[in-house]
Amino acid sequence: MNRMLKWAGYGLAGVAATAVVVAGGAMAASQVMFRGPVVKPAVRMAAATDAQAAARGYRIATVHGCVDCHGGNLQGRMFDDIPHVARLYAPNLTLAVAKQSDADLDRAIRHGVRADGRPLWVMPSSTFAHLTDGETADLIAYLRTLRPAGAPQPQSQLGPVGRIGILIGQFKSEPTIIRAHENPALPDLGPQYAKGRDVARACVECHGPALKGGDGVLKTPDLTVAAAYDLPDFERLLRTGVAAGGREVGLMSASSRIRFGALTSDEITALHEYLKARAASVVAAAETKPLPKS
Repeated sequence: MNRMLKWAGYGLAGVAATAVVVAGGAMAASQVMFRGPVVKPAVRMAAATDAQAAARGYRIATVHGCVDCHGGNLQGRMFDDIPHVARLYAPNLTLAVAKQSDADLDRAIRHGVRADGRPLWVMPSSTFAHLTDGETADLIAYLRTLRPAGAPQPQSQLGPVGRIGILIGQFKSEPTIIRAHENPALPDLGPQYAKGRDVARACVECHGPALKGGDGVLKTPDLTVAAAYDLPDFERLLRTGVAAGGREVGLMSASSRIRFGALTSDEITALHEYLKARAASVVAAAETKPLPKS
Protein backbone atom coordinates (compact mmCIF):
# COMPACT_ATOMS: atom_id res chain seq x y z
CA MET A 1 0.00 0.00 0.00
CA ASN A 2 2.79 2.38 0.93
CA ARG A 3 4.47 1.67 -2.41
CA MET A 4 1.20 2.37 -4.25
CA LEU A 5 0.75 5.62 -2.39
CA LYS A 6 4.33 6.54 -3.15
CA TRP A 7 3.89 5.99 -6.89
CA ALA A 8 0.52 7.77 -6.80
CA GLY A 9 2.29 10.68 -5.15
CA TYR A 10 4.92 10.68 -7.92
CA GLY A 11 2.09 10.69 -10.49
CA LEU A 12 0.29 13.60 -8.87
CA ALA A 13 3.56 15.47 -8.58
CA GLY A 14 4.10 14.93 -12.30
CA VAL A 15 0.63 16.20 -13.11
CA ALA A 16 1.17 19.21 -10.88
CA ALA A 17 4.54 19.89 -12.46
CA THR A 18 3.00 19.61 -15.93
CA ALA A 19 0.22 21.99 -14.92
CA VAL A 20 2.75 24.49 -13.63
CA VAL A 21 4.73 24.27 -16.86
CA VAL A 22 1.58 24.68 -18.97
CA ALA A 23 0.37 27.57 -16.83
CA GLY A 24 3.79 29.19 -17.01
CA GLY A 25 3.89 28.78 -20.77
CA ALA A 26 0.39 30.23 -21.12
CA MET A 27 1.35 33.19 -18.95
CA ALA A 28 4.49 33.80 -20.99
CA ALA A 29 2.58 33.50 -24.27
CA SER A 30 -0.15 35.90 -23.14
CA GLN A 31 2.49 38.33 -21.92
CA VAL A 32 4.19 38.29 -25.31
CA MET A 33 0.86 38.92 -27.03
CA PHE A 34 -0.04 41.67 -24.56
CA ARG A 35 3.29 43.47 -24.47
CA GLY A 36 5.10 42.25 -27.60
CA PRO A 37 5.87 44.68 -30.43
CA VAL A 38 3.90 45.00 -33.66
CA VAL A 39 4.73 46.66 -36.96
CA LYS A 40 4.59 50.43 -36.59
CA PRO A 41 2.55 51.92 -39.44
CA ALA A 42 4.17 54.68 -41.46
CA VAL A 43 2.13 57.82 -40.94
CA ARG A 44 2.51 61.49 -41.68
CA MET A 45 0.68 63.76 -39.32
CA ALA A 46 1.15 67.27 -38.06
CA ALA A 47 -0.93 69.11 -35.49
CA ALA A 48 -3.21 71.78 -36.91
CA THR A 49 -1.91 75.29 -36.31
CA ASP A 50 -4.83 77.65 -36.96
CA ALA A 51 -6.25 79.68 -34.09
CA GLN A 52 -9.34 77.51 -33.56
CA ALA A 53 -7.65 74.11 -33.88
CA ALA A 54 -7.17 73.48 -30.15
CA ALA A 55 -10.79 74.40 -29.39
CA ARG A 56 -12.01 71.97 -32.05
CA GLY A 57 -9.66 69.32 -30.70
CA TYR A 58 -10.92 69.82 -27.14
CA ARG A 59 -14.43 69.24 -28.36
CA ILE A 60 -13.38 66.03 -30.14
CA ALA A 61 -11.62 64.85 -26.97
CA THR A 62 -14.79 65.50 -24.99
CA VAL A 63 -17.41 64.01 -27.35
CA HIS A 64 -15.33 60.98 -28.28
CA GLY A 65 -14.59 60.12 -24.69
CA CYS A 66 -10.91 60.86 -23.97
CA VAL A 67 -12.05 62.44 -20.70
CA ASP A 68 -14.02 59.30 -19.81
CA CYS A 69 -10.93 57.13 -19.46
CA HIS A 70 -8.07 59.58 -18.95
CA GLY A 71 -9.98 61.85 -16.56
CA GLY A 72 -11.12 65.43 -16.94
CA ASN A 73 -7.57 66.74 -16.61
CA LEU A 74 -6.21 63.92 -18.85
CA GLN A 75 -3.70 62.98 -16.16
CA GLY A 76 -4.91 59.38 -16.29
CA ARG A 77 -6.59 57.12 -13.76
CA MET A 78 -7.60 53.55 -13.05
CA PHE A 79 -10.85 53.35 -14.98
CA ASP A 80 -11.79 49.68 -14.53
CA ASP A 81 -10.96 46.82 -12.18
CA ILE A 82 -12.54 43.52 -13.19
CA PRO A 83 -11.57 40.76 -10.73
CA HIS A 84 -9.44 38.02 -12.34
CA VAL A 85 -9.68 39.76 -15.73
CA ALA A 86 -7.76 43.03 -15.64
CA ARG A 87 -7.01 46.20 -13.77
CA LEU A 88 -6.95 48.94 -16.37
CA TYR A 89 -5.15 52.26 -16.16
CA ALA A 90 -5.39 55.09 -18.66
CA PRO A 91 -2.00 56.79 -18.95
CA ASN A 92 -1.26 60.38 -18.03
CA LEU A 93 -1.59 62.07 -21.41
CA THR A 94 -0.02 65.30 -20.22
CA LEU A 95 3.24 63.39 -19.68
CA ALA A 96 2.95 61.12 -22.72
CA VAL A 97 2.28 63.91 -25.21
CA ALA A 98 5.41 65.80 -24.16
CA LYS A 99 7.56 62.81 -25.18
CA GLN A 100 5.92 61.90 -28.48
CA SER A 101 5.87 63.25 -32.01
CA ASP A 102 2.66 64.06 -33.86
CA ALA A 103 3.11 60.86 -35.86
CA ASP A 104 3.50 58.86 -32.63
CA LEU A 105 0.25 60.31 -31.34
CA ASP A 106 -1.55 59.50 -34.59
CA ARG A 107 -0.31 55.89 -34.42
CA ALA A 108 -1.78 55.56 -30.95
CA ILE A 109 -5.03 57.38 -31.71
CA ARG A 110 -5.96 55.80 -35.06
CA HIS A 111 -3.76 52.70 -35.38
CA GLY A 112 -3.54 51.31 -31.85
CA VAL A 113 0.27 51.26 -31.70
CA ARG A 114 2.31 52.88 -28.95
CA ALA A 115 5.37 54.99 -29.63
CA ASP A 116 7.54 52.04 -28.52
CA GLY A 117 5.83 49.70 -30.98
CA ARG A 118 3.67 47.81 -28.50
CA PRO A 119 -0.03 47.27 -29.27
CA LEU A 120 -2.81 49.03 -27.41
CA TRP A 121 -5.58 46.83 -26.04
CA VAL A 122 -8.26 48.98 -24.45
CA MET A 123 -7.71 52.39 -26.02
CA PRO A 124 -10.50 52.47 -28.67
CA SER A 125 -8.20 53.14 -31.63
CA SER A 126 -10.40 50.95 -33.83
CA THR A 127 -13.16 53.51 -33.24
CA PHE A 128 -10.89 56.52 -33.65
CA ALA A 129 -9.58 55.01 -36.90
CA HIS A 130 -12.55 56.72 -38.56
CA LEU A 131 -11.48 60.20 -37.49
CA THR A 132 -10.46 62.25 -40.50
CA ASP A 133 -6.96 63.65 -40.92
CA GLY A 134 -8.32 67.09 -40.09
CA GLU A 135 -10.03 65.89 -36.90
CA THR A 136 -6.90 64.07 -35.81
CA ALA A 137 -4.75 67.14 -36.48
CA ASP A 138 -7.16 69.21 -34.35
CA LEU A 139 -7.13 66.65 -31.55
CA ILE A 140 -3.33 66.62 -31.49
CA ALA A 141 -3.31 70.42 -31.51
CA TYR A 142 -5.40 70.33 -28.34
CA LEU A 143 -3.19 67.69 -26.72
CA ARG A 144 -0.18 69.91 -27.43
CA THR A 145 -1.72 72.60 -25.19
CA LEU A 146 -1.51 70.30 -22.14
CA ARG A 147 1.24 71.12 -19.67
CA PRO A 148 2.94 68.12 -18.04
CA ALA A 149 1.39 67.56 -14.62
CA GLY A 150 0.61 64.77 -12.20
CA ALA A 151 2.22 61.38 -11.76
CA PRO A 152 2.68 58.55 -14.26
CA GLN A 153 -0.01 55.89 -14.07
CA PRO A 154 0.83 52.21 -13.47
CA GLN A 155 0.71 49.79 -16.36
CA SER A 156 -2.51 47.85 -16.85
CA GLN A 157 -2.44 44.40 -15.27
CA LEU A 158 -3.87 41.15 -16.61
CA GLY A 159 -5.56 38.55 -14.43
CA PRO A 160 -5.74 34.82 -15.26
CA VAL A 161 -9.11 35.11 -17.01
CA GLY A 162 -7.82 38.03 -19.05
CA ARG A 163 -4.77 36.02 -20.11
CA ILE A 164 -6.96 33.11 -21.20
CA GLY A 165 -9.16 35.54 -23.12
CA ILE A 166 -6.10 36.80 -25.02
CA LEU A 167 -4.86 33.28 -25.79
CA ILE A 168 -8.22 32.11 -27.20
CA GLY A 169 -8.77 35.32 -29.16
CA GLN A 170 -11.70 36.62 -27.15
CA PHE A 171 -9.76 39.75 -26.23
CA LYS A 172 -8.01 41.37 -29.18
CA SER A 173 -5.52 44.18 -29.51
CA GLU A 174 -6.55 47.29 -31.40
CA PRO A 175 -4.14 46.66 -34.32
CA THR A 176 -5.61 43.15 -34.67
CA ILE A 177 -9.15 44.53 -34.82
CA ILE A 178 -8.14 47.13 -37.39
CA ARG A 179 -6.21 44.65 -39.58
CA ALA A 180 -9.18 42.27 -39.57
CA HIS A 181 -11.55 45.10 -40.57
CA GLU A 182 -13.71 44.42 -37.55
CA ASN A 183 -14.31 48.16 -37.24
CA PRO A 184 -16.28 49.00 -40.41
CA ALA A 185 -17.64 52.47 -41.01
CA LEU A 186 -21.23 53.08 -39.99
CA PRO A 187 -23.94 52.40 -42.58
CA ASP A 188 -24.33 55.20 -45.11
CA LEU A 189 -28.06 55.95 -45.23
CA GLY A 190 -27.80 58.80 -47.71
CA PRO A 191 -26.41 62.34 -47.87
CA GLN A 192 -29.29 63.73 -45.81
CA TYR A 193 -28.04 61.71 -42.84
CA ALA A 194 -24.30 62.34 -43.31
CA LYS A 195 -24.03 64.77 -40.39
CA GLY A 196 -25.82 62.42 -38.02
CA ARG A 197 -23.65 59.53 -39.18
CA ASP A 198 -20.54 61.56 -38.33
CA VAL A 199 -21.87 62.30 -34.85
CA ALA A 200 -22.82 58.63 -34.35
CA ARG A 201 -19.13 57.66 -34.49
CA ALA A 202 -19.03 58.75 -30.83
CA CYS A 203 -21.53 55.98 -30.03
CA VAL A 204 -19.49 53.14 -31.53
CA GLU A 205 -17.12 52.67 -28.59
CA CYS A 206 -19.94 51.36 -26.38
CA HIS A 207 -22.61 50.25 -28.84
CA GLY A 208 -20.35 48.49 -31.32
CA PRO A 209 -19.23 49.15 -34.91
CA ALA A 210 -22.74 48.62 -36.29
CA LEU A 211 -24.52 50.15 -33.26
CA LYS A 212 -26.06 46.74 -32.50
CA GLY A 213 -24.98 46.84 -28.87
CA GLY A 214 -23.02 44.12 -27.16
CA ASP A 215 -23.37 41.26 -24.71
CA GLY A 216 -19.91 41.73 -23.20
CA VAL A 217 -19.06 43.54 -20.00
CA LEU A 218 -21.04 46.66 -20.94
CA LYS A 219 -24.19 44.88 -22.24
CA THR A 220 -25.22 47.93 -24.26
CA PRO A 221 -28.47 47.98 -26.26
CA ASP A 222 -28.96 48.09 -30.01
CA LEU A 223 -29.51 51.76 -30.86
CA THR A 224 -32.74 50.99 -32.69
CA VAL A 225 -34.07 51.87 -29.22
CA ALA A 226 -33.42 55.52 -30.10
CA ALA A 227 -36.36 55.41 -32.52
CA ALA A 228 -38.67 55.19 -29.50
CA TYR A 229 -37.48 58.60 -28.26
CA ASP A 230 -39.02 61.83 -29.44
CA LEU A 231 -36.48 64.58 -30.03
CA PRO A 232 -36.99 66.51 -26.74
CA ASP A 233 -36.51 63.34 -24.66
CA PHE A 234 -33.51 62.32 -26.77
CA GLU A 235 -31.88 65.72 -26.33
CA ARG A 236 -32.55 65.66 -22.58
CA LEU A 237 -30.88 62.24 -22.34
CA LEU A 238 -27.76 63.42 -24.15
CA ARG A 239 -27.50 66.67 -22.23
CA THR A 240 -28.46 65.56 -18.71
CA GLY A 241 -28.22 61.77 -18.68
CA VAL A 242 -31.89 61.50 -17.69
CA ALA A 243 -33.79 59.02 -19.87
CA ALA A 244 -37.49 58.95 -20.71
CA GLY A 245 -39.58 58.54 -17.57
CA GLY A 246 -36.94 60.29 -15.46
CA ARG A 247 -34.75 57.16 -15.38
CA GLU A 248 -31.02 56.80 -14.84
CA VAL A 249 -29.54 54.40 -17.40
CA GLY A 250 -26.13 53.51 -16.00
CA LEU A 251 -23.14 54.18 -18.21
CA MET A 252 -25.21 56.13 -20.74
CA SER A 253 -26.29 58.62 -18.07
CA ALA A 254 -22.70 59.06 -16.88
CA SER A 255 -21.30 59.41 -20.40
CA SER A 256 -23.95 61.93 -21.40
CA ARG A 257 -23.05 64.23 -18.53
CA ILE A 258 -19.35 64.02 -19.32
CA ARG A 259 -19.37 63.94 -23.10
CA PHE A 260 -22.51 64.69 -25.03
CA GLY A 261 -23.42 68.01 -23.49
CA ALA A 262 -20.76 69.39 -25.86
CA LEU A 263 -22.96 68.56 -28.86
CA THR A 264 -24.97 71.35 -30.43
CA SER A 265 -28.74 71.09 -30.81
CA ASP A 266 -28.27 70.72 -34.56
CA GLU A 267 -25.88 67.80 -34.03
CA ILE A 268 -28.26 66.09 -31.61
CA THR A 269 -31.10 66.53 -34.11
CA ALA A 270 -28.95 65.09 -36.90
CA LEU A 271 -27.93 62.14 -34.72
CA HIS A 272 -31.55 61.46 -33.79
CA GLU A 273 -32.58 61.51 -37.44
CA TYR A 274 -29.75 59.15 -38.40
CA LEU A 275 -30.58 56.68 -35.64
CA LYS A 276 -34.28 56.74 -36.57
CA ALA A 277 -33.39 56.15 -40.23
CA ARG A 278 -31.10 53.29 -39.21
CA ALA A 279 -33.89 51.74 -37.11
CA ALA A 280 -36.27 52.00 -40.06
CA SER A 281 -33.74 50.29 -42.34
CA VAL A 282 -33.27 47.47 -39.80
CA VAL A 283 -37.04 46.93 -39.60
CA ALA A 284 -37.37 47.01 -43.41
CA ALA A 285 -34.59 44.46 -43.80
CA ALA A 286 -36.24 42.18 -41.25
CA GLU A 287 -39.58 42.39 -43.05
CA THR A 288 -38.10 41.37 -46.39
CA LYS A 289 -36.02 38.53 -44.96
CA PRO A 290 -37.54 35.17 -45.92
CA LEU A 291 -38.93 33.09 -43.07
CA PRO A 292 -37.01 29.93 -42.19
CA LYS A 293 -38.46 26.73 -43.55
CA SER A 294 -40.13 24.56 -40.97
